[in-house]
Amino acid sequence: MNYQCAHRWAFKTWGGALEPIEEVFEPISGHEVTVRVTHCGICHSDLHIQAGGFEMGGGRLSSLEAAGSTLPLTMGHEIVGEIVDVGPDVLGVNKGEHVIVYPWQGCGVCTTCASGDEQLCNKASLSMGLRLPGGFGDLVRVRHERYLVPFGALDPARAATFACAGITAFGAIRKLPATTVEDWVAVVGCGGVGMTAVALLVATQAARIVAIDPDPAKRVAALQHGASLAFDPNAPGVLKEIAKACGGNIAGVVDFVGAESSSSFAVNIVRRAGQVVIVGLFGGQFKLALPMFIFKSLSVCGSYTAGLPLLRELVALAQTVTLPTIPIELRPMSTVNRSLDDLAQGRVVGRVVLQPD
Repeated sequence: MNYQCAHRWAFKTWGGALEPIEEVFEPISGHEVTVRVTHCGICHSDLHIQAGGFEMGGGRLSSLEAAGSTLPLTMGHEIVGEIVDVGPDVLGVNKGEHVIVYPWQGCGVCTTCASGDEQLCNKASLSMGLRLPGGFGDLVRVRHERYLVPFGALDPARAATFACAGITAFGAIRKLPATTVEDWVAVVGCGGVGMTAVALLVATQAARIVAIDPDPAKRVAALQHGASLAFDPNAPGVLKEIAKACGGNIAGVVDFVGAESSSSFAVNIVRRAGQVVIVGLFGGQFKLALPMFIFKSLSVCGSYTAGLPLLRELVALAQTVTLPTIPIELRPMSTVNRSLDDLAQGRVVGRVVLQPD
């Protein structure tokens, strides 16, 4: 195999289908590492990236092109693979090692990056699958070895999901208040990231979990993965039913949809002095009468994936504690367009992970 020529699936127009393309790498240098992709997960964010932006409410769409993304664009940010080439300054990793690639890269030198939150870098977003070529292909060039996380004997398909679904869920539930066995935590939206949150909550929180999703299959899956209750948010009288079932004691809600309807649902079911964490990027505007913040002593925050230290922590946790697993379906890389469509149409329970054909 020629490790200087990557074969990728990319779209050449915003909203267009992904097509096979080739990219010839420059000679490897410095701290660069070439990784042969063995697994790459598909994320709901890929649908927004393919569309060219995120719905900001009122029919306004953010522009990824204006933010610096260029075409053709190769998506894929849940990357696992084998190191096949290293630059002359690389230390601590070796050819043949299998690693997770941390994709949410910033400038690497500012105060925010130095704190471990490169995903929030204010100077330069260099995220793979968004600004830099991602893992929908056979090779990726990683700009520094510090972004590579060995995962030992963990299942590589599962390890790939840690790079986004795993740390996004982990980072979000870290923003919840401490809970007891008397408390409840609600997970709104039980797709791949939400289901990961259910699994991690089971392993790390004392509270019982109530899952909220309109899809019966996802509600069943959430119950199988540790949720105590599950509800359809569109069912008549569901708010009163949830309040009764949970004793009005939902300490925190994590919204993995991030729509106007889901955020409104979240603030309605959380108890007074509760915490709402918004993660999903479906879009729209958050609307709540300002006095309600005071009357409920409500806290609302956002959570945008998580930093490299939390990925290392999650891998270490998975290696020492038996974490509940989410459904993962392996598919050939050549099914990427069908797989994205399945995700858009709500036909995916858990996570789809692609493998080069």
